[in-house]
Amino acid sequence: MTIINSVKFGSITIDNKTYSEDVKILPSGKVLKRWGPKGSHTICLEEFNEILKEKPSVIIIGTGYHEIAKLELEAKKQIKTKGIKLIIESTPKAVISFNNLNRSKGGLFHLTC
Repeated sequence: MTIINSVKFGSITIDNKTYSEDVKILPSGKVLKRWGPKGSHTICLEEFNEILKEKPSVIIIGTGYHEIAKLELEAKKQIKTKGIKLIIESTPKAVISFNNLNRSKGGLFHLTC
């Protein structure tokens, strides 16, 4: 099971490997660099393609330390219509939620503002 060891402004450590860019975690545990086609503060449906292919029951979204990143309404609707629960929180809280869930899960984490 994938564990987020720590998070601080600008970095996240997952399974003892540190990343200094926003990341996505697939249900399989694979970590991918997050590339937001609409920038780092707008989270759109296309960013979830790899996560959705693995059919998680939950997706946890870390919106940054000051919750500046926002999930587009259409993306929220589309994910929910697939029966997937969304947890949207500040990144520090989202990390705790991610680590506490023992279900099939994916994650997307914005590491700065």
